[in-house]
Amino acid sequence: MSTQSVIAKGNGNDMSSEGSRVITNSDNGDESLGKKIREIRGLKGWTLKQIAEISNLNINTLSLIENGKNSPSISTLQRLACAMDVPIKEFFEPVEPITPVVFTKHNERPQATSEKSIINNLGKGLTSSTLEPFILTMEKHATSGGRALLHSGYEFVFCLSGKILYYIREEEFELSPGDSILFSAQLSHHWENINDGESQLLLVMTPACGFIEQSKKHFYNFEGK
Repeated sequence: MSTQSVIAKGNGNDMSSEGSRVITNSDNGDESLGKKIREIRGLKGWTLKQIAEISNLNINTLSLIENGKNSPSISTLQRLACAMDVPIKEFFEPVEPITPVVFTKHNERPQATSEKSIINNLGKGLTSSTLEPFILTMEKHATSGGRALLHSGYEFVFCLSGKILYYIREEEFELSPGDSILFSAQLSHHWENINDGESQLLLVMTPACGFIEQSKKHFYNFEGK
């Protein structure tokens, strides 16, 4: 979207908050902005109701914004950006073309390191995706960190080697090679490598929000590469 934007004071038509609102310099600016917000939401697999609940915005207001019939305030855009886990500027940029096929050589994977763990991204180059696939290699006694994890979306875990213990709420799940588990990531969870040596798992998260963002969200003390 090439339309530039400026900020104007006033209560505008935004029923969710007061203050600054976004005004574009073209007649169809609100429509283009709303379309982009709807596209991002769709690519991330969120329903309008889910975004309304997460952002604490009125669902009717969101519907009007997406259909170009309401000018969102900066505050509203901030809430939407936070709920969708994207920077505000993404609402004003064109949607990236979808890369339909991604082939990644084993030695070309983007990599991040956490304490006693190596995280390899299998989705490099996959744009407009609603999932993030990783391979997680853990040293002996490696864990996900000192506190339980909670975030949006779902997680699929497939044990490739070793032995991993997953804690989900009050339940424990011991994964050996070939075992898998799928669960809502909004449930309190954490894991540890209980193998005598190295363990490895395939981890798929959804919705996607980028390799570094997912690593920050799910792993502690990591360094991206």
